[in-house]
Amino acid sequence: MTTVTSVAPETVMAVAVLKANEAGESLEIEDISKKLLELQDLGIDVGEVALRRVPDGVYSEDVEAFVGRLLAAGYAKARSPIKFFDNGLRVCKMILEDEQRENLEGLRAVASALSFDLSKFTGPEAQ
Repeated sequence: MTTVTSVAPETVMAVAVLKANEAGESLEIEDISKKLLELQDLGIDVGEVALRRVPDGVYSEDVEAFVGRLLAAGYAKARSPIKFFDNGLRVCKMILEDEQRENLEGLRAVASALSFDLSKFTGPEAQ
């Protein structure tokens, strides 16, 4: 029997935001979309996320909506690249905490695949 690891797409988006912020890297919708595609290619189920090819990679309206909610709340600033404020980062951390409680195996799989250090953003049981 084959076991498929699955994770909420918002978790992947939150990981991408937190990882880029921690590294001081810029982040665009296409960058986050690419992470979803990478995980799909590794066999991790990221849910029903629409990804489409664009000239410089891949784009997702689902990622655009995620970022749009943070923009609407004033938790990020629309510019190129996107600037995430402390409240936006806090929302991303809360998403990871929820995933940790509900789907620790999936969170670990995402963290491993994306070389993300969970210890900085979640409780010790996630390690």
